[in-house]
Amino acid sequence: MSEGDENEIDREEAFGWIEFGCWIALALTPFLYWVNGPAVSRDQLVVRWAVVVVALVGGVGLRLRAWRRR
Repeated sequence: MSEGDENEIDREEAFGWIEFGCWIALALTPFLYWVNGPAVSRDQLVVRWAVVVVALVGGVGLRLRAWRRR
């Protein structure tokens, strides 16, 4: 094994970190809404909802994938 292989992560570990990021994004959503306030334009509202939906679908999808693989 070369020195570069020590720092590489496998596919399952990457999916785990991506899932963790999705759940963190969802957990921070209320705090960020409190800090930033309500959306001031339709574009901002759409982007905020898109981030929430992508994080939710990603978190649930990767959790189900991990659950099925066990």
